[in-house]
Amino acid sequence: MSDRTADSTLDNPPPPVTEPLPPAKHPRNPMTVAVMGLFVIAVLYTVYFGRDVLLPIALALILSFLLRPLVRGLYRLRIPEGIGAAIMVLVVFGMVGAGIYTLIGPATEWIDRVPRVMHELEFKLGDIREGLERARKASQQIERIAGPDGEAAREVVVRGPSLADQVLKQTEAVIANVVILQVLLYFFLARGRQSLEALIGTMRSIDDRVHYAMVAGTVQQNIAVYLATITVINVVLGIATALLMWVQGMPNPTLWGAMITFLNFIPFIGPAVMTAVLFLVSVLTFDGLFNILTPPLSFVALATIEGNFLTPMIVGRRLSLNPIAVFVSILFWGWMWGIPGALLAVPILAIFKILCDAHEPAKAIGALLGD
Repeated sequence: MSDRTADSTLDNPPPPVTEPLPPAKHPRNPMTVAVMGLFVIAVLYTVYFGRDVLLPIALALILSFLLRPLVRGLYRLRIPEGIGAAIMVLVVFGMVGAGIYTLIGPATEWIDRVPRVMHELEFKLGDIREGLERARKASQQIERIAGPDGEAAREVVVRGPSLADQVLKQTEAVIANVVILQVLLYFFLARGRQSLEALIGTMRSIDDRVHYAMVAGTVQQNIAVYLATITVINVVLGIATALLMWVQGMPNPTLWGAMITFLNFIPFIGPAVMTAVLFLVSVLTFDGLFNILTPPLSFVALATIEGNFLTPMIVGRRLSLNPIAVFVSILFWGWMWGIPGALLAVPILAIFKILCDAHEPAKAIGALLGD
């Protein structure tokens, strides 16, 4: 009986229930959409053209998250926050200065060798150079044929500032940014906690005060742990790279280890640039295809182990980031602020993800940015 009923139901399904469709949602107000679009454009315009001011602020804020636990530890030892902040600033910039002083010799040596390096590359890559030279001559012949009356088009040379003026200008800008960064970092470390407490104290609701105080504490703790972990991983990778290059007989292994420690803050792009540098140095140093390919390929293996196994295992899934979001962030901030923006892209993305995870309405965005 039940089987017959089921078969008849399948053969003759009941007519669909017709219910009135829910009313269609009205589209957003075009004026609101236009205002939001103008607001986004204004923000991008400000971020791009205000990079000279915003870049030191962003870098100082990120460094303050990293160094804040150390200042707090000094405070527990009865050292006032102002003195502890000054100690941290002096220690950090002293270590950076010592590192630059140590590496400036090998770096200057390679810069001075550029003309000879180019000559050696031309000699070792002679076949490729000859092919490029033939292609260049063919292109010039086509341009002469296509020009008016068979004559080559006149070149207009626009003379800009001399190299010395450009170097002097860039040096002044770097010194000014370093001084601004030091001052901002000191104030973020010395007065950041009081400023945050004063801001939270302006809220009328006690629940809001407790909520945002917990959010601020969570953000500072998670970002400090994340940045410290990534920094330690990059330092270990730099040491391992230096040892690997030293074993294989590469010149200046310390320089290459320091470079990858710095470049590895830019995922994907940093290791790729380092691989190209090691390949060029290997071409200039060794003979034979096997000896030339061994240093860059060994570094690729080391970077692959670090990026696919070591970092995900140590950082954990809570703060792991979506590779697509990381790459887009690097492109965006690199376009906005150049190389410093590319270096800050991942920390900025991590901060944004943690803030999204801490707020209920934005958890969907945080889940999208995560891996």
